Amino acid sequence: MSTTVLYRKNGGEVVKISTKGQLFEYRDQAYWGVLSDPSMPDGNECRPPDFGDLRVLGYAKINDSGTVRNATQTEIDGFSMFEDEDENSQDADGAIHLFESHPRFRKMMIAFADIIKDEINILRAEHGLADRTLEQLKTAIGNRISKDD
Repeated sequence: MSTTVLYRKNGGEVVKISTKGQLFEYRDQAYWGVLSDPSMPDGNECRPPDFGDLRVLGYAKINDSGTVRNATQTEIDGFSMFEDEDENSQDADGAIHLFESHPRFRKMMIAFADIIKDEINILRAEHGLADRTLEQLKTAIGNRISKDD
């Protein structure tokens, strides 16, 4: 039986080690990687025996270019920053998906954009500028969604 390791691509934090070769096929491959039978010089326990917190010095693991080793305290301290960054990126991806695909959310956002477009065009006309189209605003909204908001 092979050993597989699920790790966060951003920062390398190992969140699960399977000694039964779990495939982790449902992971979002943009954020999560899997190693098969990696070198593990510090063993295959990634949390204390009581199934406590993952981020405990001596148990927390990191993917170090294909080698799964114990993480240092400095690396452990940085894991939450990478997790927050990934969650913000996933939220932005989800917002874009809602805007592009969810019928109710999309209708509400397009109605809002259409109202704003009319107001913007009044101001643009006062300055001799061409009107904005609804299509331009929809594109701008999709492009403006950010993980940093």
